[in-house]
Amino acid sequence: MRISPKQFEQVMAVYRNQMQKVPEKQQTEAKDSLSLSGDAKAVNEVRDLLKYIPEVRQERIDELKKAIENGEYKVDGQKVAEKMLQRMAVDRFLKGDD
Repeated sequence: MRISPKQFEQVMAVYRNQMQKVPEKQQTEAKDSLSLSGDAKAVNEVRDLLKYIPEVRQERIDELKKAIENGEYKVDGQKVAEKMLQRMAVDRFLKGDD
């Protein structure tokens, strides 16, 4: 699944809005502390989540290589066209175009 920069920006905007609504905990003792902005917290959480997503699905790559080598790999033009249209629709929706 591909996430466009526009989609990422919208997710971050929603997250920031939610973070602003959550009241910060009040400190009862005077201590040294580090306070991160909502953006920094969001970036850290996204970075932590990305650790669990493999960059490369090696088993899928091996499967496709084998199919290509054996002449068994077929591209379904209908599916490619559908995905392209879906992507265009999502991008238009995110930009707010009519």
